[in-house]
Amino acid sequence: MTNQGKCPKCDKTVLHARIEHINGLIDDESKARCLSFSCIHCNAVLGVQLDSRARRRPSRKLEAQDDSTAG
Repeated sequence: MTNQGKCPKCDKTVLHARIEHINGLIDDESKARCLSFSCIHCNAVLGVQLDSRARRRPSRKLEAQDDSTAG
């Protein structure tokens, strides 16, 4: 038998979850790409975790150097 959880807010069985990409903030700066899992019935957040498959974003310093060398 399949293990089926229930949403803590609406108490409906969670067979599917809405997954969204979000930014993790540390000291008001975007530091990590994350995934948010929400109930499809009531939109309650069921969990958040780091997106282990996300690529690292280039740093702003590196982008500024690329712009100055391009022109």
